[in-house]
Amino acid sequence: MDYSVEQRFYDAAARHTPGATDLIDVATRFLAEGLDSPTLRELAGAPRSTRSKDLRTLMRSSLEELSIPRPVRDSPGQKVTEDGTTYARLPTDEVRFEIVQARELERSFEILVYVNGFEITEAGAGMGMHPFDLIVPTNQLVATVEPRRVLVARCTCGEPGCGSTEALVTRDGGVVHWDWYADVPFDHGVSFGAAAYDVAIEQLAADQSWQRPVDTVSRLVLEGVDRDSLSRVGLELSWAAADHRDPDKFLVALFAPAEKFQVFLRFPLRGRSPEEVADEVMRRLRTPPRSWSVTFHSMVVGQRGRPSMAGWRWRSEDAWH
Repeated sequence: MDYSVEQRFYDAAARHTPGATDLIDVATRFLAEGLDSPTLRELAGAPRSTRSKDLRTLMRSSLEELSIPRPVRDSPGQKVTEDGTTYARLPTDEVRFEIVQARELERSFEILVYVNGFEITEAGAGMGMHPFDLIVPTNQLVATVEPRRVLVARCTCGEPGCGSTEALVTRDGGVVHWDWYADVPFDHGVSFGAAAYDVAIEQLAADQSWQRPVDTVSRLVLEGVDRDSLSRVGLELSWAAADHRDPDKFLVALFAPAEKFQVFLRFPLRGRSPEEVADEVMRRLRTPPRSWSVTFHSMVVGQRGRPSMAGWRWRSEDAWH
C-alpha cells in the first residue's frame, strides 16, 4: 500500500527515540521527499549538539505548521483523526514468537517475543510469560478492534508482580498495533501487518513442543472444561496441574466464591495417557459435586464448617493431612 508523505512523516515522528539526534535525519529526509515548512528546515539544519528537548520542540512545531497531528501515547497505535484524515503508525514492524526453556527458572518455559529481530522480553521486564499464562486456554495475543492490555513479559523471578511488560494490542483494519506499558522495551509502540501477525500467533498456539504429558492434561482440561456448568453449581476453575505433594496425581483446584472455599479433586496419572486423564476429569466435573471424593479448605481465617454443596466424601484439608 502507498502511503502519503504526510502519513510517513507522522509515522517517523511517532517512532523517534527521545534523546537521539534522529529527528534531524528525519527532517532532512522528508524535506528531500517534498515536505516543507520554516521549522522543518530549521530542524534539518540544526547542529547535532542541539539539546534533545529543543529538537523535540522543533518537531512539534513542524507538525503543527504542516497540519499533521502530534502523536500521542494514550491513543491505541498512536492513532489520531483530524479533519477526516486518519494518522497512525505504519505496519512496518515484524513479530516472531519462540517457546524455550526458561533461562531463570528450572523445569519451566517462557515465550520469547522478537520485534524486528530484537528480543523484547528480556529488554522489557526480563523474562517471557509461561505458555499457560499467555496462550492457554485462550490466546490472549489475538488482536481485536477492542484494545486489550496483555502481559508479554515478567520479572526474572517468575512473578509479574515484581516487574512486567504490557502491550496494548489493537486491530485497526489491516494493522495490529502494540503500545507499551510498565517496563517498556522501546520508547515507542510498534505496528504489524495484520495478516502476518495472525499467522505468527497461530503458529505460536500450535507449538506444543514444550508440553510434558502432565502439561497436556492441563491444557486439555483448561481448554475443554464446561465453566458455565461449574458456575451453575457455584464453582469456578482455579487451576489444573500436577499435585506438588504427589507427582503421580493430577490436581484440579476449584473455588466456591459465595462461601469462600477451595475444593481439590485428585486423579491418578501413572500408566495413563494425557487424554485418558483429561477425559476422566471432565466427566467427573459434569457430575453433581455431592458425589465427589474431594478435600476442601476455607479461604476465611477461622471459618469452620463445610461447603453447602459438600457430600459425605468431602474431607477438610486439615483432616486429610
